[in-house]
Amino acid sequence: MNNHGFELVQTRPVPALNLTVEEYVHSSGAKHYHLANEYAENVFMLALRTVPEDSTGVAHILEHTALCGSERFPVRDPFFLMIRRSLNTFMNAFTTSDYTAYPFASQNRKDYFNLLAVYLDAVFFSRLDKRDFAQEGHRVEFEIPNDPTTPLVYKGVVYNEMKGDTSSPLSMLYHAIQEVLYPSSTYHYNSGGDPKVIPELSYEGLQKFYRSHYHPANAIFMTFGDISAAEQQQQIAELALDRLPAREIAEIRVKPEVRYTEPVAHEISYPVDDDELTGKTHVVLAWLLGRNTDLDMLLKGHLLSDVLLDTSASPLRQALEESDLASGVSPMCGFEEDHMEMNFMCGVEGSDEEHADAIEALILSTLQRVAEDGVEQDRLEAVLHQLELSQREIGGDGMPYGLQLIFSCMSAAVHRGDPIGLLDLDEALESLRRQIEDPHFIGDLIRELLLDNTHRVRVVMKPDRQLGATLIREEEEKLASLKDSLSPEACQSIVAQAQELTERQAREENLDLLPKVTVADVPPTRHYPELESGLAEGRPISFNTAGTNGIVYHQIIRPVPALSSSLLGLLPVYNQIITEVGSAGRDYLETQHLQHGVSGGISAFSSIRTDAHDTDTFRSYSTLSSRTLSRKGPEMASLLKETSLEPRFDELQRINDVIQQVRTRRLHSVASGGHQYAMSAAAARFRPVAAINDYLSGIPGIMRLNTLAKYLVEPEAQRSLGERLATLHDSLRQSPETLLSITDSEHLEDFARTLLTLWQDEPNLVATSSLGSMATSGDSDDMAFVVTSQVNYCAAAFPTVPEAHEDSSALSILGGVLRNNFLHTEIREKGGAYGGGAGHDSANGIFRFYSYRDPRTMETFDTFERAVEWSLASEMTDGMLEEAVLGVMGSLDSPGSPAGEIRQAFHHDLFGRTSVHRQESRRRYLDVRQDDLKRVAATYLSGSGARAIVTSENRLSEIDNRFDTVRVNEEEVEYG
Repeated sequence: MNNHGFELVQTRPVPALNLTVEEYVHSSGAKHYHLANEYAENVFMLALRTVPEDSTGVAHILEHTALCGSERFPVRDPFFLMIRRSLNTFMNAFTTSDYTAYPFASQNRKDYFNLLAVYLDAVFFSRLDKRDFAQEGHRVEFEIPNDPTTPLVYKGVVYNEMKGDTSSPLSMLYHAIQEVLYPSSTYHYNSGGDPKVIPELSYEGLQKFYRSHYHPANAIFMTFGDISAAEQQQQIAELALDRLPAREIAEIRVKPEVRYTEPVAHEISYPVDDDELTGKTHVVLAWLLGRNTDLDMLLKGHLLSDVLLDTSASPLRQALEESDLASGVSPMCGFEEDHMEMNFMCGVEGSDEEHADAIEALILSTLQRVAEDGVEQDRLEAVLHQLELSQREIGGDGMPYGLQLIFSCMSAAVHRGDPIGLLDLDEALESLRRQIEDPHFIGDLIRELLLDNTHRVRVVMKPDRQLGATLIREEEEKLASLKDSLSPEACQSIVAQAQELTERQAREENLDLLPKVTVADVPPTRHYPELESGLAEGRPISFNTAGTNGIVYHQIIRPVPALSSSLLGLLPVYNQIITEVGSAGRDYLETQHLQHGVSGGISAFSSIRTDAHDTDTFRSYSTLSSRTLSRKGPEMASLLKETSLEPRFDELQRINDVIQQVRTRRLHSVASGGHQYAMSAAAARFRPVAAINDYLSGIPGIMRLNTLAKYLVEPEAQRSLGERLATLHDSLRQSPETLLSITDSEHLEDFARTLLTLWQDEPNLVATSSLGSMATSGDSDDMAFVVTSQVNYCAAAFPTVPEAHEDSSALSILGGVLRNNFLHTEIREKGGAYGGGAGHDSANGIFRFYSYRDPRTMETFDTFERAVEWSLASEMTDGMLEEAVLGVMGSLDSPGSPAGEIRQAFHHDLFGRTSVHRQESRRRYLDVRQDDLKRVAATYLSGSGARAIVTSENRLSEIDNRFDTVRVNEEEVEYG
């Protein structure tokens, strides 16, 4: 069968996923894999193999620039314009180490084909305007753009994005490992771009890369949903493939790596601001493995990694966690399958460079011991349980389910393997189940892949107090030298380019060239799940059916009672610890092994939300959650109950180890997620829940955790913490539990009987007083948090109204209008930040502005103020309003997984957001008008707000004296 040049290669049902995969090849050489099913949320991804041979970020900059205008859609920014003219449930583009992808998802057919037309034209008929290359990639400008006497500075969206990326020590460590592990192939380079190298990329180099890589012969189409392959292929052919002239291009593929004949050691430094350098070194070992197109080897890699590292009961993780040579296990632990030649990594963080040899010896001796002793059969079966669970689970919470499936098999398609085999794992898993019956299986695998593998590297990354200043000085010297070399004509050319960019960014575009959906395409109502709730022997319980594909989900939920500030401050630590210690008399190793064997893991979290009608009234709940294959439901339910009722807070060393690891991760998170922390700090001044959330999860919580971790070196501090955690647990245990279960109809009755039997002898508790209030800070000063970073994160906040107030919906729509029509241009295009915007936190009644990976400081706060002025002085057109409404509605209507929809509805109901309330909120968004936007802007954004910034030491001189300065890594605070 030939459909517009596409020939069907094979059709394969995948019963475990309730879909059929169809494989096609086009006459141009393009591949198309269609995952056919009954889902109304259709997903599209176009991927192109991209294998850069340097760290200029050419593939990454091309991804950005390709989306800045094309032949059919010659507007400046069709990608961001389509985001707001669409009901998409996902829309993005990204660059990996060996391919570039353009994915989107939508539940609306008209919208789906609108986006398909724009994406196809962007990829295959991009304008690649030189000015877009300068804006998105890199350029030099004078500090004052029209004044050649001022210093030169680097600008560019990708340049600043990667400055932010390389501010993360973990990102630096990852790239260092890849650089030495892959000495000659594309993975040796930073595909996102190294800021020190990005300026070397020329516009001509970008065009050359586009011509050689963006061609149908190098393309892979993947689609998912209920739109047929034939209908999609017709559009793909007519809009793109039939219009492209036939031409020969060199085949794009990753070349095999040159193998080391003996292990290699490598050492790098990373910048820190703290004078104390002890205990801040990372030591990681990595091995190069076989190809990811070998399904058998891929599954063996997963199996080996899980056996060695998955839980604290796994032998290699246990050895690393219990070692005195470091504070914790490195985040760089595990099996990486995306590269053509896969790799395995393990190591530690919080060490010192003189321990590197001992750490390497510990890892190798542990591997040797496991190879000799083998692994118990039940532990191998537990790993296969995890693989089966991950294959069967229907996702969709946070990312469309179809896109998750596409991601899971894309690497095999990129490297010309069998992506369908990665979707249909039943036969391969059964083969692996037979292989693990051999008692020598694991030992032979460890020797083959690790012990006898000479392609091994050791990377030591140590802290350097001077490196941050050195990097800044080197960049300044490089720019000064460049300026000295410029002729007067070259200086004027730089001034002219800056002026031309400014004028272009301000130019009105003909948006009628772009397709769109309208508010008329928005369904007037949305179906929300109906919950089956009731009492079983006096205990609240909710049994619900959904299409879970043989998986059962279970939660135990309790109200958080009134707590002292000391115990309240421990709540995040409690949530981290309760799933990591032993339970019901078992030690943590036995409990971890049990979690791995009978569940998909256990998570604990607390949620606090305001009343929909009053921002000063709120509720809080603590939740334990797990899932498993239905046949293991009874064991999982029993384990979850034991975790809830009988955790062991007397395992003091275990508690200390977990806190040391969590502390390091949380400190690292500030430099990468600084906009969230800045918004949290700014909002904390105005609302109780915002203040509590910032106290618990914002930078104050990180600083208290850092202080706690330092004091836990003393045995008495460990004992005190264990006692306080037990006291907090006792307080939570006095609150009545509610049980939530979700599974398919076939297994619901059996699981319901399990729960009723399991809990029948437990006493029914009476609700106590709810979580006590916490005053907002009331501080008049703004906050500046100092971390090691090359970029900034700015935020401003204003108090508004409760969620149920009529003005709340207008404020949410106003955020979209400001983001679409003012902030995107001013912060990203002109300012060079990777991102920025505004939005209404309706749950807390706070309007927030933010910027992300921003080269500017006070200029961005000025931009926030001008955004308010713009909203009051400018005409807000029907089109602006409609685009903002579409954005909000697309977010509201984005589907979750079948189980996730029920979980979400259940927790919404707990906080008074019933389906009736949600439907009413939905109606109010559709009723907002332009006058409402101006009125709420004048009413709520014209006063003084609160500001916060996450920045670096060298930028503090730019910040005005109304900011209080806090050095996050250095200052100690009282915990609790």
